[in-house]
Amino acid sequence: MNSRSTKAEACVIRRQDRPLTVVEVSRPGLQEFYVTCAPQDSLPTGDAAAQAAEVYRRLGGWLREQGAGGVQERIFGSLRDREAILAERQTLVEGEDLEPWPIAFVEGKPCDHEGLAGVHLYAVAGPRCSPIHDKGRLCGIVFEHRDARHVYLSALPALGSTATRREEARALFERADEVLRGVGCSYADVVRTWLYVADILDWYDEFNAGRSAAYSELCPPDRAGSRWLPASTGIEARLPDSAHCLMDLFALGGPGRQAVSVEALRNPRQCEAHSYGSAFSRGATVAFEGAETVYVSGTAAIDEAGRSVCHGDLPGQVSRTLENIASLLSTRQMTLDDLVSSTIFVKHGQDAELVRRLIADRGGPLVDSVYVLADVCRPELLFEADAIAVRASG
Repeated sequence: MNSRSTKAEACVIRRQDRPLTVVEVSRPGLQEFYVTCAPQDSLPTGDAAAQAAEVYRRLGGWLREQGAGGVQERIFGSLRDREAILAERQTLVEGEDLEPWPIAFVEGKPCDHEGLAGVHLYAVAGPRCSPIHDKGRLCGIVFEHRDARHVYLSALPALGSTATRREEARALFERADEVLRGVGCSYADVVRTWLYVADILDWYDEFNAGRSAAYSELCPPDRAGSRWLPASTGIEARLPDSAHCLMDLFALGGPGRQAVSVEALRNPRQCEAHSYGSAFSRGATVAFEGAETVYVSGTAAIDEAGRSVCHGDLPGQVSRTLENIASLLSTRQMTLDDLVSSTIFVKHGQDAELVRRLIADRGGPLVDSVYVLADVCRPELLFEADAIAVRASG
């Protein structure tokens, strides 16, 4: 997975006009935009239509100004308000005459009420974006830059009917491989996954078993016995249509892949997740043409031995989690100030205000995270975060 990256001019620009936060990463021939937008506190609590109207009005105006196209979008909100939120989004797409892009809508609701928690949007300008359809549904976007094929899939479900949830988990990864092969890639090209698992505490071991079984075929070891494992978030979410699990992913393939440096990252403060049965890397880095992107996997208060720490101590768990993320970033000479997108998962809604205060005290880009109510993969864990960081190397 390692190769020499190309040196070139690149820059990272952060723009903040709350509630819209945009980080622009510019390389020759490619502009990437990481956009986070959450409703303002001044809006009526739980008024999903008003919240979505504000968010998408701002996003629509920004996309029009930039001439950018949406690639991958995650909407965190209440399932009961899904139709109202999506109606406002559709008004944006049609009103601004924008090319459609896929979404993942998961619950993910706000920590203290119903409605819309926030939106993460990844958009680009420069390359031509092509839609990916699966069984008649828009499920992804692919674009090429310097002959490297960038593939983003959203809300991908499992393939067909299965007898058990373990088999459904395995089928999810097999379906991803099938869709990727339709655009000239394979699951072995996947860099990052975002996994949404209904009732995660009831069957996370089964989910992991299904994932591991799929990876034994889709990610075979190399001659040295090493196996590529993507970075990943696995988090609880209620899902539309009573699905048990859905996946977003980013894959990088094509002949230009050889000019990109792609590496799995180890964290000095945490053991490898596969040592306790979870097949993912703590992070992954993608570097090309003067800028490096680090995908931080879902991270919680887990120590070097794979043990949960700070039981019942929310401030301690928040502190340890952020230390773990900072430790991972430090392996690439980055800090928390280099974050361009982040999601905060809180197990108990009543803890959200304390979490916000603890993060506000630290300052920096984490303040602009999307906060959602979600169970983490272990019952004793109260807090989890995932993130993306970018830094120009020149």
